[in-house]
Amino acid sequence: MNLNKICNYFQLKLLENLSDFKIEGQGNIPLNGPLIYIANHQAFIDPSIISVISPRKVNFLAKKEAFKFYPIAALLKMYGAHPINRFGLDLTFFRWALKILGNDEALCLFPEGTRTNGVMKKGLPGIVHLAIRSGANIIPIGIQGTNQSRGIKGVLAPSGEISIRIGKPFKFEKSNSALNRDEIDEILDKIMKKIAELLPSDMRGIYK
Repeated sequence: MNLNKICNYFQLKLLENLSDFKIEGQGNIPLNGPLIYIANHQAFIDPSIISVISPRKVNFLAKKEAFKFYPIAALLKMYGAHPINRFGLDLTFFRWALKILGNDEALCLFPEGTRTNGVMKKGLPGIVHLAIRSGANIIPIGIQGTNQSRGIKGVLAPSGEISIRIGKPFKFEKSNSALNRDEIDEILDKIMKKIAELLPSDMRGIYK
């Protein structure tokens, strides 16, 4: 059993024993082929929850600032996280992500780019370019309740009701063509609304 599986095992036990943990739609996840998980983001525990519910090993992105602190950096690397510059086009990330998807692996993105107060904020355009260039299946996930389990403490002692809703896969036709701003905004809106549909109305923010 590798380190990732060990972490997932113990994280699942913590979730099951310390919180009211519910999962819906796990059967929607394709077992093969390139896959991008997208989800709203409220707390540090969110990536480990995605890893727990996925039948496949998941590669993650994390803001490069998080890698400055050793305990957090060690935990991120344990889960296969890769640093990313959230502001501007990060070509290193883009090449890495396309390689991951080209190998038919799974990748998780939080399109909002950072944690929120529980209400969705506008997504960042990186997911659009990746979705179009890869043609990968995209699985939207709505996460509720992790705002009660913030910080490292929330990972080790999750509490309250935590609900995970997994939507059906969708994808865009693979293309290397450049997109204009209007096209990017239109596709981004479609992607973010797929997440919003899995959340209660008071969490959807601008995507109601």
